[in-house]
Amino acid sequence: MFRKVLLVLFFTLHSNTAALSVTPSPPRWPSVWMATGSAHYLFNNQTVSTQIFYDWTRPAQVMNMMREDSYTYTIMHNGTTVWRLERANRTCCIDPQQTGVTPPRPDWLQIGNDTTYDGIITVMEHSCHSWTKDVPDVATFSWLTSVATGVPCRLGWLNAMHADFSYYSENPDLLPKGIFDVPDYCPHEITDPNCSIMHF
Repeated sequence: MFRKVLLVLFFTLHSNTAALSVTPSPPRWPSVWMATGSAHYLFNNQTVSTQIFYDWTRPAQVMNMMREDSYTYTIMHNGTTVWRLERANRTCCIDPQQTGVTPPRPDWLQIGNDTTYDGIITVMEHSCHSWTKDVPDVATFSWLTSVATGVPCRLGWLNAMHADFSYYSENPDLLPKGIFDVPDYCPHEITDPNCSIMHF
């Protein structure tokens, strides 16, 4: 009898350990999502307020950011063109280094073999699964989701910043009207070869 109890206990512990060691599959992005939070720039140790809007049906992605001195700017990725905007003074240019590809596909973590699971990382006191995708000679991107709920916690973008989410939604009805519209003062061809979304 005692031997049977030991065997049952052994198999139970072994099964639990095996279950815990299973690497979770990288998630697919929804076609539409938006998030608000704070972003930490890795290259200058600066923190900014951030909003991110994503709609693959266009495809488009907009990132609005505000520094602590209230300076605001927008990175707009619409189709295969990437603009740097300062809406307050109606200035806009196309970044020639980033233009040429679409925003990330919803399955960007799942395609290819460059995605690695980093384990569980704490983001704003939440335990989050972390996946990193390396694009050779370009950048490293990461995506973190809550262990408890699956809700996204963080987007790591271009080796440049970590955007931690305090609000997240997949409801397309909550997208601000016209958020992906390119302003009429923006060029549709490269006019400034030095334009960069990194220069703020």
